Amino acid sequence: MNTGPSYESFFDNPKSVQHRRYEILRARFVEHAPVKDIAGRFGLSFFTVQSLIRDFKAALDKGETPDFFQDFKPGPKCARKKPEIYEHVLRLRARGYSDQDIHKALKKAGFDISVALIDQILHEQGLPAMTKRSKQEREKIADEIRSGNMPGLTVPPPARPRTPEIADVRELKLDGGRSLYSRVAGIFLFAPFLAQMRLNEIVNASELVGTKMIPATSYLLSLLALKLLDKERKSHITDWNFDQALGLFAGLNILPKDSAAADYSYRITADQQNELMIRWVKNAYPLLCPDSACEFSLDFHPIEHRGYASSLEKHYIPQKGKAAPSIQTFFVRAVDSPMACYANADITRKEQHEAPLRFIEYWENVTGVKPEWLYFDSKLTTYPILSRINDKKNGINFITIRRRGARMVQKILTSPENQWNKAVIDTPGRRHQNIRYLDKKVQLNGYDGACRQIAVTGLGRERPTLFLTNNDLVSGRDIVTRYIKRNAVENDLGINVNFFHLNCLASEVRLNVNLDVVLTIIANGCYRWLSQQLKGCEKMEPKQLYRKLVETGGHIEIGENDIHVKFDRRAYNPVIEQAKIDKEPLKIPWLQGKKLRFTYR
Repeated sequence: MNTGPSYESFFDNPKSVQHRRYEILRARFVEHAPVKDIAGRFGLSFFTVQSLIRDFKAALDKGETPDFFQDFKPGPKCARKKPEIYEHVLRLRARGYSDQDIHKALKKAGFDISVALIDQILHEQGLPAMTKRSKQEREKIADEIRSGNMPGLTVPPPARPRTPEIADVRELKLDGGRSLYSRVAGIFLFAPFLAQMRLNEIVNASELVGTKMIPATSYLLSLLALKLLDKERKSHITDWNFDQALGLFAGLNILPKDSAAADYSYRITADQQNELMIRWVKNAYPLLCPDSACEFSLDFHPIEHRGYASSLEKHYIPQKGKAAPSIQTFFVRAVDSPMACYANADITRKEQHEAPLRFIEYWENVTGVKPEWLYFDSKLTTYPILSRINDKKNGINFITIRRRGARMVQKILTSPENQWNKAVIDTPGRRHQNIRYLDKKVQLNGYDGACRQIAVTGLGRERPTLFLTNNDLVSGRDIVTRYIKRNAVENDLGINVNFFHLNCLASEVRLNVNLDVVLTIIANGCYRWLSQQLKGCEKMEPKQLYRKLVETGGHIEIGENDIHVKFDRRAYNPVIEQAKIDKEPLKIPWLQGKKLRFTYR
C-alpha cells in the first residue's frame, strides 16, 4: 500500500491564494464545471467564485495577463561583495586610480575582487572613463600601492571640510530647551530695532521675492547680517555657515550659502529696491531724527569695478588719481541728525547732474516737506540745475563751491579793501579761524537772475574759496560755517567704505550694486540707533561699536515664549545693561512672535 504523499491533493486543496485562484478558473474554463460545484469544491460562496470569474474576464478583455506564478531570476540572491567594497572603489577612483590600480590596491588591502566587477561598479555610478594621467601622477599612485599607504583604504583619508546644512525655514526648531552659541551674539542687539521698524511689513510691502525654503525677510536679514558683521563680500557668508545662532537671527536654521545670497541680489528689481529704501527711511526717520532734519549734505562716490574689462562709464577715482570704469553712487546724509537718508547707484553720467532734484522729490514723498538747506561741492551739478532748485525755492536753500579761474581770482584779489568783511570761525579745534570775505552778486551761465557769491580768504588755501548760495538773508560767516557741515557726508562715506566695505563690489550690474547701497543705508541706521541707546556712545562709529559690543560671544537659549541671549563677560556689558534695550520686549515676527531677553555675565 502506498503511504506516500497524495499528489492529487496538492491540486485539489491548494494552500496559497494565487494557486487556489488558478485552480478555480481552470475548473471553470477548461473543465467547464458549474459555478455552484466549484464553490462547493473549494469551500467558497457562489458569489466569491462569480467575482473571481468576472475579474479574470475583465483583465483579459483589457489585454492584461493575470500573474499566477512568480518568475525566479537565476543568479546570486544578494550582493556579491560587501557594501564597503563599493565605497572603496569610488573613493580610489576619486583619487585618480585606474581600474587596474584599484584592483591592485584592494588586493594589497586583502579584498578579493575582479577587474570586471570594478568596471561594473564604476559604470553603475555613471562615472566616465579616466583621462590621460601624467607620469608623475601614475608614479605617485604606484608608490602608494607599493608601500601600502593608500589614503582612505589602509590609512585614514585626508581631512575634508564638513558640509553645512541647507538653509530652510521649515527646519528651524524653536521648541523650548534648545541652546546655541555664537561668537557674535551681539548681533541680536539689533533685533528689537528691526522689529520696531516692522521690517517684515516693509519687505512684504516692497514685494521682495522669496522661496518656500528662504522667505524674503530671511533673505534680506541674511544679507544685512553681512553688513552688520563687517564682511566685505557676499561670498564671506560661508564664514558663518555653521553658526546656527546667526541663522536664528535671520529666521532660518542656518544662513544661506554664498551662491544663494549672490543669486538673490540679482532678483530684486529697481522698483522693489526703491520701495524698500523709501519705506525703511520713512519708518526710521522718527526714531533717528526725533527733532526732524532740514539740512542735508550731498555727494557722489564712484565705486570702482574690480573685474574684467567692462563697458561701464569711467569716473574719477580719488584714490588712484585718475578715471577708471566704475559705478557712480549718490549719497545724502542729514547734517543735524546722524542719519543716511538717501542713496542711488542706478545712475549714469547723463543723469547725475539731476540727482539733487531727484532727492528733493524723494524727500517730499517720504516726509511731506521739502529740505531747507542743501550742501554740495562744485562738481555735483550744473548751473541750470541750481536755477531750477532756486525756481522751486519754497524754502530750499543751497550752498555750493564755484570753480575758480585765474582771471576771476585776480579780479577778486584786486577788489578795494573796504569791500571786504572780517569774521571769526570759532569752531573748537579749528586751525584757521580768522577769515575775510567779499560778498557780491554774480551772473552764472544757465542760471536765471543773479546768484550770491562769497569769496573767502584765510581758510588755509592760497587762493580764495568761492561760495555760491541763493540765500540773501544769512551772513557770509554763517554761509561758511554752514558749508563746513558738509563734511558730515564725507565722514559717512568714509564709514561706508571702511566698515560697510562699499568699495569691495565687483559687479558691473548697477542694480546689484544699488541693492548693496540700500543695505548700507539700513545697516548704517542700525548702528546709529544702537549708538543713541548707549549712554556716552552717541558719537561712537560703527567699527568701534562692532568691536566693543556686537563682537561679543554668548549663549542663545530658546524658551517656550522667549529667546534668552546670555552675553559673555565684556567690559562694555554694563553699558548695554544700563540702556535696557529689552525693557519693553517686542515680539519678533520672523521668530514666531517670541520675545527677546538679554542678560550679562
